[in-house]
Amino acid sequence: MKKLIYAFSFLLPLIACRETARTPEANRFTLTGKTNNMPDGTVLYLTGTRTNMIFDSIAVQNNAFRLDGQLASSPTYFYLHTKDMSGFKPLWIESAEMTFDASQTTFNDARISGSKTQDELEICLARMKSAASEEAIEHIAMEFIREYPDSRVSASMLAGYAPEWDRSKVGELYEHFTVANKASEDGRIVSKYLQLNRDHSVGDRYDDVEMKDTNGKVVRLSENLGRVTLLEFWASWCGPCRKQNPDLLRTYKKYHKHGFEIFAVSLDFSAGDWKKAIFSDSLTWHHVSDLKGRNSTAGMIYGVNAIPDNFLIDQNGIIIGKYLWGKELDGAIEKALGIK
Repeated sequence: MKKLIYAFSFLLPLIACRETARTPEANRFTLTGKTNNMPDGTVLYLTGTRTNMIFDSIAVQNNAFRLDGQLASSPTYFYLHTKDMSGFKPLWIESAEMTFDASQTTFNDARISGSKTQDELEICLARMKSAASEEAIEHIAMEFIREYPDSRVSASMLAGYAPEWDRSKVGELYEHFTVANKASEDGRIVSKYLQLNRDHSVGDRYDDVEMKDTNGKVVRLSENLGRVTLLEFWASWCGPCRKQNPDLLRTYKKYHKHGFEIFAVSLDFSAGDWKKAIFSDSLTWHHVSDLKGRNSTAGMIYGVNAIPDNFLIDQNGIIIGKYLWGKELDGAIEKALGIK
């Protein structure tokens, strides 16, 4: 299955250290928490949902903790979790004094107060609990976005669901956003998606993309097409992508001499992690990335909402297959190359 790369929202890299938190600047917050039967010394991590980068951490003492800091923007969406993820709570943090109360509940069911955006998230999640299918969840999400056009929860959900939903529906929901919500980071992501995205079906001509390779050189897909080319979307942090790499490497070695190429677009944030994964997995084809994660320009153009994903392109620039793996990919390549 595809590994979903979207939750409700993701973050830009944030500056986070306790020295910065002491400065009397804007967007300061405090999060005072109570836990239940949590051993002293248990470390809690506040992780950004956009980059999976740790914003801050704190050790629990006497079932209590306190986080204070400064946000790049308010509100911002995080995960508060233990190292093994047995405790995991999504929360919107705002420039305010907030509380996290799990003294009478499990960590995951903690009650959070002090954030209007968090209250809106809880309303949305409560509605989704009654959903019996993914389609029902998406319907609830659409209705919530329509009902709360000024909520950052709505903006982050629309940014996440945009590649999956009909483009005209996304545009309609976005147009009802308030000016402030359109100007938010997630609002700008939706706007950029609406500007860049093209529907790519089998039989359509591919759209060219250009990005920097691992050496910092700008390269174009159009300059690296073979007789058959796989436009591959992946990332170093994506488990299913890495699991597919050995089979993809086998396919590449088998058909490269016949004119098969792979043009891999990474949805990474870290150049180091990206390059390390390429080396570790022995991936010898073309690699590019703008290191913008899910905000990747190529990803938006092709409407990539989950990875791994791919598009198979013939020598005439026509898309002849989508999301192909293993024997199915081999068969499509052999057909396009005329190999029997």
